[in-house]
Order: sequence, then structure tokens, then C-alpha cells
Amino acid sequence: MSKTCSYWRGLALFMILACSVLASPVNNVIKRNSKSSPSPSPANTTVAAWITQPIDHFGANNGMWKQQYMVNAKYYKSGGPIYILTPGESEVSSMYTEDTHFVSLASETNGLMVAIEHRFFGNSNPMPDLSGASLKYLTLENTLEDFARFIRIAKTNSSTLFQKAISANPKIVFVGGSYGGALAAWMRAMYPDLVTAAWASSAPVFTYIDFYHLDQALGRHLTARGCGKSFAQGVKELDAILLSKNSSSLDSVRKMFSVTGNTAQDVAAGITSAITGTVNMPVMLNGDALDQSVCSFFEKSLPPLTAYSKAVSAAVEGYAMPQAIRPYRNMAMYRRDMSTKSQGDLALNQPFRSWYYICCKWFSNWQVAPLKASNLTAYRSQLVDREYWQGGCQSSFGSSVHPLTDATEHNRKWLGMLRDVTNIYYTVGELDPWRDTTVATVDGTLLSNTASSPIFVMNGATHTQDMQPDTTYDLNSVRMAKQMGDSLIKKWIV
Repeated sequence: MSKTCSYWRGLALFMILACSVLASPVNNVIKRNSKSSPSPSPANTTVAAWITQPIDHFGANNGMWKQQYMVNAKYYKSGGPIYILTPGESEVSSMYTEDTHFVSLASETNGLMVAIEHRFFGNSNPMPDLSGASLKYLTLENTLEDFARFIRIAKTNSSTLFQKAISANPKIVFVGGSYGGALAAWMRAMYPDLVTAAWASSAPVFTYIDFYHLDQALGRHLTARGCGKSFAQGVKELDAILLSKNSSSLDSVRKMFSVTGNTAQDVAAGITSAITGTVNMPVMLNGDALDQSVCSFFEKSLPPLTAYSKAVSAAVEGYAMPQAIRPYRNMAMYRRDMSTKSQGDLALNQPFRSWYYICCKWFSNWQVAPLKASNLTAYRSQLVDREYWQGGCQSSFGSSVHPLTDATEHNRKWLGMLRDVTNIYYTVGELDPWRDTTVATVDGTLLSNTASSPIFVMNGATHTQDMQPDTTYDLNSVRMAKQMGDSLIKKWIV
């Protein structure tokens, strides 16, 4: 759901500036809160290791590669379950095995904590580069089978995976947030014989081609702060200039917003992604400093476009981006550069590139403004449409991304497989900008809320807040969600 908290979440959110699946933004949440209330989790209890996996579980390429995973066995006792999560579109780290709420659950149930890196992210690369020909092995099916194969070995030959002796055929609980939460739910649905239960926090299991919903959430948030209408007017005035096709006006916009781009679309995408990303970040983290700063510019009697430009600059400068992604401030800049380079830089360890491929091939959820005919207020440029994002898919990855995402077919398969599946606990933040991709949208639930697979909407909460380490700052709704989840998992693993 991605993708983690200051580094996790920062990296995840910037990677999803163009498409969905929050990815594991849990990382930012965890680091942010641990500053004010350190987690009781022990330090230096995690061991890193590698498992050999097939490049293609279902095809002709029978080559092998090494996938990284991390293990925290501090709380494990004979007969205890194994808790497995994946950071999704972020690199694996001991934070996932030592600094989440699930560590507390593991300590109460004598459990083993395992974090497995996702193929084509971090140090887990099946192929020598990120070309389209290599990334064709980046499929949901291969990704899930990587985890399933790990679990089969853990159940039958655990000594090859873990330094500590593990009881035969342990119960497996797959947990995760954002994109990792969706993977947790799909693991339970696809492999019920292997996975006993799943906890899916802020899991984006529903996809859109045109995901205007994120900006509508941003608009509601800014409106509550008192500047939604003025913010939208600034966007409208910017579009009027960009649509004029006047080269000198375009130059003035580049200078005003300190952005680059050869076309009006590139300029618009860079501006919009910068502001929506940096403002949505604190919304997702339940923090107000940045968005309050944004609204402050609209309270100074400045013209809307001037206030908008200052808000963009303040938001970008006010958010310290992870070092790994500073070369690209947002997905729009990555898409722009890739579209001008014959499939771009193919080197490994480019999370933007791997994630962009996933957007093109699996999820879409292109962040766009609503259609004018919808009568919804636009909080991003109308110039940044699905054709803009999809146009970069072909230039970046060639024929490997064809056909592009069919949202109807994707939802039929991946949401459909979750129907009537038991032992999945879904948690959703009421204020999560990505809520409309989860099972509990603003307009209603996409799956039945049952005792065997309940859906808990956390009032006042945002993205993956129930994955945070337990602190005195937890909202009551988050505390209740954790308590309910703990109770369910304990019952399901008996």
C-alpha cells in the first residue's frame, strides 16, 4: 500500500506520484513517529540472508537469481507462527522486522519476523538490467510465487532459510501496508494452503486508469484548511497560460516555478507532481505542517497564480527527499527524461523505473485531473492526462508493456479473487488519499464486511497508520484497529 516512512514512505510516495499503489509508505510513518516516541523494539536483532529463486516460475527461462530477505528471531519459540511482509517497491531493511506493530504481535505469539525484498527492487534483481526485455519477468504472478516458494521451504526445510530451529509446518501470517498490503491479501487468496491469515493495511486492490480521486482527497484537505478554492484557481490560471501555446509565456512559467520541460505538458506535470506529492505526503503521515504552509500563501492577498507558485516552491523545499530519489523530484520528471532517451538508463537499482513499469503494465492509476464534464474541481493541470503518462510507457519499455493495463480485466481478476476469502483483515484510513483504491472507498465497500474477513475504517487516520509501532500518540481508532487485528490473528493461528 509503499512501498514506508521517512525513507520507505518518502521513496514510495514519490514513486507513485504518477500511478497508484501506495507502495509501502509505511517507512515514513514509522521513522517519523519513532522520533517522538521510540519503539521498544530491540536493535540489531535482524539477520540478512538470500534465497535462490527461478527467474520465471511459469515460463521457459529456468535461470536462477538471489532474493534478499531479513529475519528477526528474537521472539520466536517452538510452535510459533512466521510473520512475513514485503516492503514492496522499497528496498528491504531491518526496519520491517524490528520497528512495526507486527513486532509487538510477534512478541505476544512467539513469532518469527521475516521481510522479503520484492523482485527488481533493492538488491533483488533476477536480470542484469532494467530493460523492457528483463522487466517482462516483473509480473504479479512471479512476485507472489517468489513468496510462496519461500513459504514452502520454510514449512518443509526451514534449516536452509533460518539460523534458528523452526517447528515443522508453522502457521504463516502475511502482513503488509499499501502495495505490500495488497500482496498480503493476494497471498492469502492465491495460496490458502500456505498462508493461514493476512493483515492488509491500506491495500490498493482496486485500480483505475484515470485516478483523479487522489487530487479530490487533496482538495478536501486543502478546503478544510481554507485554501482549496484559491488553490484550484491557481491551477486554472496556470492551464490558461500553458494552453495558450505562447513560448514566452511558457518561459515565464518555467522561471516562476523553477521547473524544466520542453513541452507545456512536461512543465505542467512537473509542477503538479511536485505540489501534490509534497502536500499529500504529510496528509498520508497525518501531519499538517506542509499543507498549512501551502495555505498560508493564499491568505496573503496574492494573485492565485503567484500564491500557487510560491506554495509549490515552499512545498518542495520544505520536504527533505530521500537521497536515493533526489535526481528525480517526481515521477513526472522521470517520465519526461525517459521519453527522450531510447528506453533510458537501463542500470539496476532504479526504483522509479521498476515502479513505472508496474504502473504501465499492472495498475495504471494515473494521477490526472477529473474530466471537465464531471463538474468536479481540478487540483492539477488538465494537460496531464492518461495519454501523457501512457506515452512514456512505450518509449521507456518498448513492446514489453503491451498491452497496457486493462483496468476492468485487472479488477475482475485481482479484486474478484478476494471475494469470499476468509482470514483477511483489512484496515483503511478514513483520510487516506489512496482510500478509493482500497476495499473501503469513500462511497462504500467493494467487498463484504464479514466476521471472517472484516474491514476496519480508522476514523481520522491516514495511510497504513496501524502498521506503526505502538505509541502513546496513536489515535483511538488506530489503537482499536490494532487490538482487533491482534485478536483476529491470534484466533486464526490457533
